[in-house]
Amino acid sequence: MSGKAWSGRFTESNSPLFEKMNRSLDFDIRLFKDDIALNKAYSKELHRLDILTADELKSIHAGLHEIETEIEEKGIFIFPEDTEDIHMGIESLLTAKIGDAAKKIHSGKSRNDQVATDIRLYITGQVENIRNELETLLSTILKLVEDNQDAVMPGFTHLRQAQPVSFSHYILSFFYPVLRDFERFTDSLKRISIMPLGSAALAGSAYHLNRENLKKDLGFHKISQNSMDAVMARDFLMETLSNISILSLTLSRLAEDFIIFSSEQYGFLILSDKVTTGSSIMPNKKNPDSLELTRGKTGRILGNFVSLFTVLKGLPSTYNKDLQEDKESVFDSIDSIIDVLRVTVLLIETLKIDKNRMKNSIDPLSFATELADYLAKKGLPFREAHHIVGKIVLDCINNGKKLTDLKEKELMVYSELFFSIGDDWGTIDTFLSNREISGGTGKEAVSHSIKEAKVLLSKINNN
Repeated sequence: MSGKAWSGRFTESNSPLFEKMNRSLDFDIRLFKDDIALNKAYSKELHRLDILTADELKSIHAGLHEIETEIEEKGIFIFPEDTEDIHMGIESLLTAKIGDAAKKIHSGKSRNDQVATDIRLYITGQVENIRNELETLLSTILKLVEDNQDAVMPGFTHLRQAQPVSFSHYILSFFYPVLRDFERFTDSLKRISIMPLGSAALAGSAYHLNRENLKKDLGFHKISQNSMDAVMARDFLMETLSNISILSLTLSRLAEDFIIFSSEQYGFLILSDKVTTGSSIMPNKKNPDSLELTRGKTGRILGNFVSLFTVLKGLPSTYNKDLQEDKESVFDSIDSIIDVLRVTVLLIETLKIDKNRMKNSIDPLSFATELADYLAKKGLPFREAHHIVGKIVLDCINNGKKLTDLKEKELMVYSELFFSIGDDWGTIDTFLSNREISGGTGKEAVSHSIKEAKVLLSKINNN
């Protein structure tokens, strides 16, 4: 048997059927830049230890640079068909280019610590990419908020009209969850950027590597403290998938709301042609496919989250080949969430608001709590006030009256405590002015929230 780096103790070749199952190059090729960076840094350490000569080090770095360029240009097609993975693939290409010097670069390391290092490098970079996309989304949301401070709309619970809110207040309800998503990804970097290199198979390298040098060259924050944990740990992948899943749920909620509010029945929002599609049979249709795909991809992302947890459940300590299954779900979720973030930004940037339709659709009954609060502030126990206003609401429904059309004189029939409430108690301006609490939907409260949001966003931008 020949051709495999580990073939010395084998007398038979692998079955082609098993080779297909065992091969991971099709998906771990995306780690090629990280693997090349690792080999460049590691070969410098081998040179320091006199394992490699200066000429060999120079040849290795030049060869790795050529390989990186070739992979960028030709992709997977430069590798032989029997290549197992990106790690062995790069080593075999380097050997073909420069000869025996390439056979030394695996001295003192294992694929176990190599793949663990590569995937941490990759995830660190991808989390930074997601943070950048989130920063753009936060800026886009805040612009929509600032541009529409005069707009009001019905607020909903149980998909039923509840109370009026300002449109800006509603949109800010997406800003803060996305901000928390940003903070989660930021915080996770200190647990992702831990360097396993030097752990070898499980017991640590027998070579006196300077791991501080390796950490610095590769840009890690910390060095792993236990070699067995280092080659096994995939909690950083679980955390990344968890953070992506939570973010995806936020975006799915936005998508669901916008699907509803852009429907003909509501008409609050008008989606751009850039993010909608038509029907193959019905010429009239304009479908919110971008929003539906955002909602649908959430199920896919959550499935990837559960998939990785299931793979890791019950594994014994250190490296097991099951861990080859840790990548596809992570790669897919990263690709999906970045696509969703970019499309969501485009959707919001091109969104149009029908302010009149939003305001005119506010149900007069949604002002009922104003009456109950008024009575409670006059000293009536709130439960009694609630009961009285419930009767007023029922009478309005039965008699076809608008609640907000009731004058002070009519309200006093139900309770004398309505004295001095005035006839304009049921206007949107009155409603909003009563909610100038921090975090509330009052105009001044929302204006203050916008200022706070801008400060928070500027801190992100400055970092």
